Amino acid sequence: MLTKICGLSNLIDARSAVEAGADALGFVMGGKVLPVEVEPHAQTVREIIKSLPDTIDTYLVTHLFEPTDILSLAEYVGTSGIQISEDIGPEKVRQVREGTSRKIIKTVVASSTTAFDRLAAYEPYCDFILLDSSVGGYVGGTGEVGDWTICRDLILKTNRPVFLAGGLNPDNVEMAIRATDPAGVDVSTGISTYSVDYLRKDRKSPQKIKQFISVARNLAKNAVS
Repeated sequence: MLTKICGLSNLIDARSAVEAGADALGFVMGGKVLPVEVEPHAQTVREIIKSLPDTIDTYLVTHLFEPTDILSLAEYVGTSGIQISEDIGPEKVRQVREGTSRKIIKTVVASSTTAFDRLAAYEPYCDFILLDSSVGGYVGGTGEVGDWTICRDLILKTNRPVFLAGGLNPDNVEMAIRATDPAGVDVSTGISTYSVDYLRKDRKSPQKIKQFISVARNLAKNAVS
């Protein structure tokens, strides 16, 4: 079971995720979807990634719409992968695919079974699909639990490995895995902690990270009820 810790903004939390055994890390940047005190600077992410082991996959999780912007930012920060969050259309994802050898995750909102049409259109150009929830038009990082029945149906239909996201946390990740049987799980808000000591910046709880990864790893890939 792959585990991805997302929404990272500093080296302390990135190292906590690595030490806990995460397979992948996500850094949300670009698209003007986060407050300026939360979104990390590109130079900060670039330096964080330089200090991480090569065995860890790192993803630029972006809400940018234009392939050239996406590719330029990924090149600068040096991530090993790109997660495209917005529904930018298969043609633009194809352009990103043709412009890089990096791994690509395409986010698909699992709002209904018709999401399979979008999933099918995107999957030729990506390595992974990530199923997430949407609130008020914002995709990802909402803390809103997705519809696991729909997610399970989409996972069965796609030929790509799928990360399950959307309101996951250490308390519900086992239930989510058993309900959907994904290739991996992704968490951000579910392992967050907030404090005025960090100037309102989003910080991650080392304890929650460890618990989330431990639960996911202890479940067999075929642990479906």
